[in-house]
Amino acid sequence: MMKEQFAILIKQYFIMKDIRQTFSLLRPFIMKQWKAYLVLLISLLVDIFLTIAFAKYYGEITDSAIHGGFHQILSYIPYGVFLILLSIVSNVSFTYFDTIAINGVKMDLKNHLYNHILRLPVKDASNLHSGELMSHFSNDIHGVDGVIGSSLISLIRLPIVYIAVFMYLVNINLTLCLVSLIIAPIAAISGLIFGLLLRKNGGLIHRIIGNINSLLNETFHGFAVIRSFTLEKIHYKKYTQKNQELFQLEIENAKLKAWYYTGGQILGSITFLVNLSIGALFVSKGILTVGALLTFLNLVNHLYNPLTELASLWAGFQRSIAGLERVLDVLEKPADLDELPSFTTSMSNFESIHFQNVTFGYEVNKNVFEQLCLDIPAGKVVALVGPSGAGKSTFFNLLQGFYKPQSGEIRIAGKPVQEISASELRSSIAHVPQETFLFAGTIRDNLLIARPNVTEKEMVEAAINANIHDFILSMPKGYDTEIGENGIKLSGGQKQRIAIARAILKDSPILLLDEATSALDGETEYHVKEALDELMKGRTTIVIAHRLSTIQNADVIMVMNHGRIVQSGTHEELIRQTGLYQKLNETSFNPKKARALSLVAKS
Repeated sequence: MMKEQFAILIKQYFIMKDIRQTFSLLRPFIMKQWKAYLVLLISLLVDIFLTIAFAKYYGEITDSAIHGGFHQILSYIPYGVFLILLSIVSNVSFTYFDTIAINGVKMDLKNHLYNHILRLPVKDASNLHSGELMSHFSNDIHGVDGVIGSSLISLIRLPIVYIAVFMYLVNINLTLCLVSLIIAPIAAISGLIFGLLLRKNGGLIHRIIGNINSLLNETFHGFAVIRSFTLEKIHYKKYTQKNQELFQLEIENAKLKAWYYTGGQILGSITFLVNLSIGALFVSKGILTVGALLTFLNLVNHLYNPLTELASLWAGFQRSIAGLERVLDVLEKPADLDELPSFTTSMSNFESIHFQNVTFGYEVNKNVFEQLCLDIPAGKVVALVGPSGAGKSTFFNLLQGFYKPQSGEIRIAGKPVQEISASELRSSIAHVPQETFLFAGTIRDNLLIARPNVTEKEMVEAAINANIHDFILSMPKGYDTEIGENGIKLSGGQKQRIAIARAILKDSPILLLDEATSALDGETEYHVKEALDELMKGRTTIVIAHRLSTIQNADVIMVMNHGRIVQSGTHEELIRQTGLYQKLNETSFNPKKARALSLVAKS
């Protein structure tokens, strides 16, 4: 069993598919930093030259000192100064451009991933855990160093260094060179074994960090639920357990690295002592000069260091692959938009909406709509009512292009939705959801996202119409007051009124209201309804409502059940008909009956 696992691990370790996928992903970002990589390549050649030049310089100046060539020693000083200055310039350039090469690729890869996520279909985006996504940006992409910058250059540099040094050492003394080569296979095999173990451990570390980020994200977004159900101790225990697992993996990683580098030092020391002993014998017999031995000893570590370093780099490469595979899982999900939508000129002032034989389901063989047909006249107020799960929110999702129907057609002003750009479609629709989301920042920030270049006067008028202006002025900094993450410093009603003001500012021809007054008290609801009545004039408005008292003045009320329109008409017409609307009207003031009706409707 262990042999099979080890064989699988070795196969994964050298698998070329991983290499192709990794460089296929990174190639455009690496090429964008081609100037930095060109400097790194030049530094590579300079480094190889300096490696041999310094060793030769030490040997020759030593032989000159032994033979008393004082004037010859003086002649070497300018050459030594030149090598030192060249080394300084090379090191500074390498460090600077290595930083550019690495961080430039990371920056572009993050931008690419963020752009791709923003263009994903809502179905795919909703299945991605926010904690895992955060881990991609903060951990997986930051761990890509093993395949870019100096690590990538070193994969080229080390074999060249090995070949160049080997050829130079053969010219010094073939016997010593062959003795040194005996150590090389040991270094290569040890590097392979530790590389395999480091890859496996690195993959586990990536996964546990992703789990910790997910747990933290859930904790920070669910404070109220955690406290309400007294889950503090349970969540703390989960977090400490995950942290303990990460700690153990990091300790294991440190042990592997410690043994790996210690083994390298031992091999280096043994190689040095063996070569020193044999070399000293050769010097005593006149086969080698002291300077030649010194040159050899300075270069001999380059016969086994490249092998151990290559194994280490390969292990780092594998660790980077483990992170990039997680990023690739997201990038391989097809986007449904070619470019990011932006605010643009909306369609005409009055928009009719037409659903023709629309079939849609979130899951296979479980349709929400089956051949749904309905017409919403331009400039009218249409209310959608029905029990929970009837398909009202799904209707909004389809209309905004968040999901695509499996069959049938959706038209706005006679134009198929798929032929309307996402920018134009969403700029033509203002949506006030039941659960309002506000961005961290100020009240002004959250209002100004509705429409670029909105004036201060327009913003204040919208806030007045949404009955939120006076409250805003009562805040410490007025419109520039920080409201915290998702408006945590505001009540539900205050957040909803800001959302209504935002919809007023957007000034779109189509207005979607999903229980827009559900979080307001009676007096505030009265004032906001007045603002909404004014807002709805001249717009095609669709209202989702559970409280029928809020939509009695709608031009048309459509009753939905099991994804179908079962009744349609005005309030006065429907209230006289025996059917679901009549029952909904009876139960809207009786919660127990409403729950019972909802269960019956679902069955």
